Amino acid sequence: MLNHSNKTDPIIELIKAKNEWQRQWRYLKYSATFNNMLSKYEVLNDDVVHCPKHLIDMAKHWDSDPDPHFDSSYNWYYAGHGNLQLISIQWNDYLLHSELSKLSLSDYNKNDRAISNSPVATFDCGEGINILETIWSSQNLVALRTKNKVFILRIVADTDEIKFEEIKTAQSEMPYTGISFDGYHKNILYVTTLDNKLTIVNLDRMKGRSVKLEPNISLENNWNTVLSSERGFYIHISTKYITVYDKRANGIVHQWGDLRDVTDELLCNDITCALPTETPYFYIGTDHHLFVMDMRYSNTQNQKAKPINRWTHGMQCPPTYISKCMFGYNKDLVCLSSQWCEDMCVVPNDYDGLAKESDIINVTIPFRPPSIISTLKEARQKLLCHDLYNPIDMRLHTAITGSLITEFDEKFDVLMQNSLGDITCHTIFPNHFEIFMEDDSCQRLDEWSKSYKLDKKDFVVTSIVDIADIWKSLKKVPEGYKILDNRREKSKCNEDEIFEIFENEDLDEGLLELWTNKLEETVDHSSFALNLHFSDSDEDGK
Repeated sequence: MLNHSNKTDPIIELIKAKNEWQRQWRYLKYSATFNNMLSKYEVLNDDVVHCPKHLIDMAKHWDSDPDPHFDSSYNWYYAGHGNLQLISIQWNDYLLHSELSKLSLSDYNKNDRAISNSPVATFDCGEGINILETIWSSQNLVALRTKNKVFILRIVADTDEIKFEEIKTAQSEMPYTGISFDGYHKNILYVTTLDNKLTIVNLDRMKGRSVKLEPNISLENNWNTVLSSERGFYIHISTKYITVYDKRANGIVHQWGDLRDVTDELLCNDITCALPTETPYFYIGTDHHLFVMDMRYSNTQNQKAKPINRWTHGMQCPPTYISKCMFGYNKDLVCLSSQWCEDMCVVPNDYDGLAKESDIINVTIPFRPPSIISTLKEARQKLLCHDLYNPIDMRLHTAITGSLITEFDEKFDVLMQNSLGDITCHTIFPNHFEIFMEDDSCQRLDEWSKSYKLDKKDFVVTSIVDIADIWKSLKKVPEGYKILDNRREKSKCNEDEIFEIFENEDLDEGLLELWTNKLEETVDHSSFALNLHFSDSDEDGK
């Protein structure tokens, strides 16, 4: 049986609560405009003031804001690396995934894309402490980011079992926005908060030092994170700026904020996700585009960081997760996904093409595989997934919290996990593989849907209404009364009236022929223009 069958989507909960708060706030402001004409704030004496009720209601509602720092169409608290990672322990593949407050480690078989039903190891952060981001390092260390806590765990692999061991827990009043392990120095963990403060944690000593990052901007929707894959630099990513810092001095080497000037979307194009590579190139995802950045910078040669390629992804929501795998020699296959269940695309990138000296930015259309909702529609056309008492529609529409792309046997698998722990797989293969591939997606979805059971609710009589007066007003139907006998019969067409109309009115005789002739004698003209009759009056007047 599936877990969390009666849980609500935590990603959507915050957005709904904020929208409802804003709707009520707009109503209070509208009411205040009218009430100001009737009553105003007055100071009666040093101890007594007259405060209108609408001002008190507005102040009370302002304090009830579910999150003063959040005002967005997507839940950027869950942005970053996501809650789904493919890891290897003792030459075995595992999926490291989190849903709600629980971290799980499950066996994964790449051959048949099978995930074990029961996890190998679990860790619970506590009731109501939802995990927002999950990362793993090759040192078998795991870091979990919640809104106000960061957990550092170690994976302990014995001969007979694997378990999580908690090492350190950090807590902050300011919400955390990003965590990442350094790709070069494996013992370094970067932790960022909403106010652009970075904590660099040495995992060997479990000590951290704080760095104030630039720029100082508003805290509202200030998603930011730090990524690094080089020896001497780390990169701070915010919604509008890309800043390169020196690791030794923690000073700014270069800051680039001209992303909106590259395209014509000046009012949007905010950065929503980023991915470093082993090369000087850097992937940046925005509202509308995917960019490849050349991060090489030199003062002596007047060389600056710049975008050298872009794709218009055409996604319905801002992309929040980005991953890649090898697509051949010197090629990447990049996967972008948002929190909307149908929003995922893949983009091939050839580094050989980027090496050519050209100022022209190529614009291509990414490939969008069929979504899980498309598979559901196809399954129902085959009379599958049709349990009316346990519909899976809302379950499949649950928001996405993580995605990754892997390569196996010349095929590519895109794994996506939603906030309730369900994992789907999209298999992408070359065209010449189509005759060897068997599409059993509908059957698999039907088997999965059978394990989805909702709790049955008992009907409770909450009140009994006295309908005696209504009962007295009702009339008794006489015995033998036939209800359908009072229907009016449809009036049949009177042919005599039709002939009379043609005789008395100046109507086309051709219509009469169509009415009187038999069906087989009637010619089906392709156009009414074939029956038009042109008089010779024009020729007579010449």
